[in-house]
Amino acid sequence: MEEHIVAGHIARLAIFELSEFGTRASFTVEGTGRCPVVCAIEGNIAREFVAHYGDGDLVAVRGMHEARPSTAAANTPWPGRFRVRAMVVAESARLAA
Repeated sequence: MEEHIVAGHIARLAIFELSEFGTRASFTVEGTGRCPVVCAIEGNIAREFVAHYGDGDLVAVRGMHEARPSTAAANTPWPGRFRVRAMVVAESARLAA
């Protein structure tokens, strides 16, 4: 799978702290002139992310689009999501766009 960079404003930020899995967050990147992208982030990257960013902040993230899980029931909605692997310096994101 190929990695991509998504940049825009954070919307609908939700932060979860799970004892088994650690810090996780989900959010939507909006305002890029494209359709909103639903993102998921976990582990050390999630801890760094929640310490520096919040709703409405401009962000650039690098990662991969996740395919629908093969174990999901056929009637389960799956809008897709973008699995964040790293934060990107804003200047690098502008050059990539």
